Amino acid sequence: MAQTAPARKWLMAAVALGFCTGLLFIAQAAVLASIIYKLVMLSVPLSELTLFFVAAGILIVARALCQWGREQVACRAGIEVRQIIRAAILTRLQQMGPVTIASRPAGSWSTMLVEQVDELHDFVARYLPQMALAVVIPLAILLVALPLNWAAAVIFLVTAPLVPIFMAMVGLKAASANRKNFQALERLGGFFLDRLKGMETLRLFQRGQYEHESLKYASEDFRIKTMQVLKLAFLSSTVLEFFASVSIAVLAVYLGMSFLGYLEFGSYGEGVTLFTGLFLLLLAPEFYQPLRDLGTHYHAKAKAVGASELILEFLESTENTETVSRSTGSESLNSKIISIEAHKLSVTTCADSKQLLSDISFAIQPGQKVAIIGSSGAGKTTLLNTLVGFHPYQGQLSIDGQELSAIQPNLWRKQIAWLGQQPLIIHGTLFENVAFGRDLTEQQVMAALEKAQALDIVERLPEGLNSPLQEQGGNLSVGQAQRVALARAIAEPVALLILDEPTASLDRESERQVLSALDRISKNCTTITVTHRLHQISDMDQILMLEQGRLVAAGSPKELAENSSVYQNFVRELAGSFDNA
Repeated sequence: MAQTAPARKWLMAAVALGFCTGLLFIAQAAVLASIIYKLVMLSVPLSELTLFFVAAGILIVARALCQWGREQVACRAGIEVRQIIRAAILTRLQQMGPVTIASRPAGSWSTMLVEQVDELHDFVARYLPQMALAVVIPLAILLVALPLNWAAAVIFLVTAPLVPIFMAMVGLKAASANRKNFQALERLGGFFLDRLKGMETLRLFQRGQYEHESLKYASEDFRIKTMQVLKLAFLSSTVLEFFASVSIAVLAVYLGMSFLGYLEFGSYGEGVTLFTGLFLLLLAPEFYQPLRDLGTHYHAKAKAVGASELILEFLESTENTETVSRSTGSESLNSKIISIEAHKLSVTTCADSKQLLSDISFAIQPGQKVAIIGSSGAGKTTLLNTLVGFHPYQGQLSIDGQELSAIQPNLWRKQIAWLGQQPLIIHGTLFENVAFGRDLTEQQVMAALEKAQALDIVERLPEGLNSPLQEQGGNLSVGQAQRVALARAIAEPVALLILDEPTASLDRESERQVLSALDRISKNCTTITVTHRLHQISDMDQILMLEQGRLVAAGSPKELAENSSVYQNFVRELAGSFDNA
């Protein structure tokens, strides 16, 4: 509800058009009742009723136009609210960073962004306007009916609350059922996507049948919860139709008995005429229709409540809140040449306070090439995520003398480029893959490809920069895809380049090309590389060696080779692994 403010003008327009539709129906009912009254009671020829028929046709067309306009503006309101909520979710994910994103399956995030947000549309576009219309249209009909027959107005007034009362009684468990349904859908989405991505591995280890059974169980659980939701929806609709029909029947019996002279109250002593009876009887369905529509859309509200609770739970979660709160600094970062200094830097997880890094101290000078080494689980990735600002930390971590938590996160991250093991290639042209949403010219893209030694890729592709690339680089080799990703990283000048084992999956020739391209990067750019390649380590200005979250060795390759037994053992293990391979 808090996110509907920007869409309020569309919602007000939807209510206004819906109210106009109701007023036009009242006029239409009066015209139709007049036609029948004149034909039956006054025996007026059809030729004299031409204007009445024209008026009825105009009213029908006008009602249709108002209804169409209401649907359009209501749909616009739903679209705006969904865009706002999706933006809030994406902003929160951006603040939390890849550490939090990786904690849940990709399918669960896509379910939240697509399925759950879409379920809010009907609540905004239909239920909210209908809440207002369920009040104003019956009130207008009541004000029209009261001067004609007070008994009919009393029947309207007494029976009207039955619909929302029983609607609420039936719908008490609807929100809970929808919440469970969305949770099941989220689990199923994440489960299915993970198995789909690992299909080849599952086949290799002959686990296909087991995962097939697991998927069958998850699908059956989702089916059961979906049927529970549908059961409540159908039950709610049946109850609403029953009580609306009973209410209309009560009014019809009263009007019929009054017209025949068996009942003599309610019409202010004048009796119920055919016009009055037909007019009120035509108004009866429209009197209850807004309430019935509200009941129908109540299911949309229940679905929206189930979806929004999960969204709010994520947006207001305390997970990684410290990261967000510490990343709201206002200081800018003007230098294009940066130094990094850490003193007693420690990192713990928010969930279980597990120590990831402990009392690390180091200094990196501008333009240095630094290698971070260590065995798997030593804390290398944690240190990189902390430098980028995705982990809360204790101690000091300064960039050019400014505490990282005091620097505006977006400004700091604009100074950083990152290249990982698996290059990300999107479905788009070569130009789009290098520009990656930035406002770059063809000259800048070509210059970046030249620095990345990837001009041969441009020449090989049939349409040059405009050649389409397949998802995940299907029409490129791994080495070519990595050079395209490198061109993307260095297309704009950065102060810090982070390389997370960029050549781990490359052959010798591809590795040579990537390393040669890295050598051509500006000398003012600080480079931090996570690697296990000995020939890369030996070319570094400084090495930081981590073990179990602690810094066990730091210095130049020459210093560590002479003075650090831990580093010497690590190098021997790497050399032995390379010889065995």
